[in-house]
Amino acid sequence: MRVLSAAALVGILAIPPVMAAPPLPPQHITGAINAFDPATQTLSVKTSAGTTVSVALVPNARVIANEKRTVADIKPGDFVASAALMGKDGKLHAQEVRIFPEALRGLGEGQYGMDAPNRSMTNATVVVVNGVATNAGTLRLSFHGSAKAADGTCTGHATGPGAGTCTGETEIEVAPGVPVTLWVLGDTSWLVPGMAVSIFASTGADGKLSARGVVVERNGVKPLL
Repeated sequence: MRVLSAAALVGILAIPPVMAAPPLPPQHITGAINAFDPATQTLSVKTSAGTTVSVALVPNARVIANEKRTVADIKPGDFVASAALMGKDGKLHAQEVRIFPEALRGLGEGQYGMDAPNRSMTNATVVVVNGVATNAGTLRLSFHGSAKAADGTCTGHATGPGAGTCTGETEIEVAPGVPVTLWVLGDTSWLVPGMAVSIFASTGADGKLSARGVVVERNGVKPLL
């Protein structure tokens, strides 16, 4: 489909050009389910802030739950994600670790900053698990990214699962007590009123919220983020 330039549109419409507003960043919604309407695939959530919002699930949206695991369950070749803080020792210290099912391999691959200073997210393939004790150890991870810094480090999101303009490795320390979970895939039958949820929702031009996935409480295990 041919796209007209802004100048061409001005000539046709004879009005000053209006710049499109940039897309809003995803909105992180946490709270508990009020209701789920299967007919419209719409989830009503009472948020942690006390408001009620409606989120439409897009076709083929993922419904995900956490199952408890330990560092000893992590194996080379697993694809994992970890939010971590940079410590004064210059090392990344995990706040949580998620093991992805094979169907989600490559999801969000890369290493990039988060919503707080010195906090990062790494989605990567496990190379080595060192010093494994009960729920503690060091993970050496390999990932693809989109930008190579002057010092040679690779950052940013991969251009696709297993693809990018650079590759990088990092180590993350997992202390005793840091939550380790396995993401498991389910369906909308898990979206039961009262269950805790975590959703990253997009805001459409009409102001309505939609999401490609939802992490839901199951068997007493609540979403970590």
